[in-house]
Amino acid sequence: MKFADIMKLWTLVSTMKAINQVKVTGTYIFDKYFKTKGKAVLGNTAKLKIKKGASIVLTTIAAGADRLVKDTKDIYELTIEIPRFGLSGQILASEINEFESLEGQAKVQAISQKIAEIYAEHKEDYMTTIEYMATGALFGKVVDGEGKVLLEFTTTADPVEFKNRENIDCLDDIDNALVDELGTEVPYEILADAKFISRVAIAAKASKLFENGQAKWLDEDGKRVLVVHSKRYIPFRASWVDENGDKQPFIAEAEAVVIPLSSDVFQHVYGRADHTEAMKAAPQLFFAARPELLEKGKGWGLETETKMIPYCVRPGALIKLKFSA
Repeated sequence: MKFADIMKLWTLVSTMKAINQVKVTGTYIFDKYFKTKGKAVLGNTAKLKIKKGASIVLTTIAAGADRLVKDTKDIYELTIEIPRFGLSGQILASEINEFESLEGQAKVQAISQKIAEIYAEHKEDYMTTIEYMATGALFGKVVDGEGKVLLEFTTTADPVEFKNRENIDCLDDIDNALVDELGTEVPYEILADAKFISRVAIAAKASKLFENGQAKWLDEDGKRVLVVHSKRYIPFRASWVDENGDKQPFIAEAEAVVIPLSSDVFQHVYGRADHTEAMKAAPQLFFAARPELLEKGKGWGLETETKMIPYCVRPGALIKLKFSA
């Protein structure tokens, strides 16, 4: 079987199946908080309905972004153009000559492996971008495809102070704040700056919580996680780049953020790829077109795309904490 005949076996169904089955390195934020709550849209824009809560303020970052916002009594409705990311892979004529030296099933397998490798490279790049966007959304930021902050939600509520207080009393304050915001108790964990965790650990040791089993350290995928009264304090060191090109931490020194483990808090939307082949399929997070011949006999091209945006539905549930010196 000739190389061209093998490539024709890669229909839209098989390419879509292949890219969605490719295993890549997991993403911590997107996989944990956003992955299971996705919604498909057919157009290039999406309406994000974000509940205000008692203390949430919308801050407009990008020029003109306020025109995208409809302010109602209970929600902000944002009309956002879904960021699009597309990549092109190639199997060049020089590589095709090498494949032509093979025969039978060995040839089919070698070509299939090459295509899978290209899809894996593309998907890794997409997941890196998605993780960056999801991290911003985790802290109430809506970012575009270039990582630029379009809109940000901030809270006017005072952070829960941990200094000179029993840990369990602080957790009670968090529980009450979550019930006020979500209407029910939900499980949660705490993403924290290293200094915040250190101070919580020192306070727990002073209260002999390690001795009676109410506090302990865990090793989770290389992270030193502190557990106090069954609540996990997870170190978080990610940063974002501001308009001046300077790195800014998502969590300031000696501060932390409560992350509810609820499907009602985080979502993502994804749209149909901007490709004629995509019109034949329902929207999916990852799209791969059928292989196409390149001009002037250069080889074959492989086009892939993802079009999505993650966001926080209930930014008021992201309760801020601090442990003053």
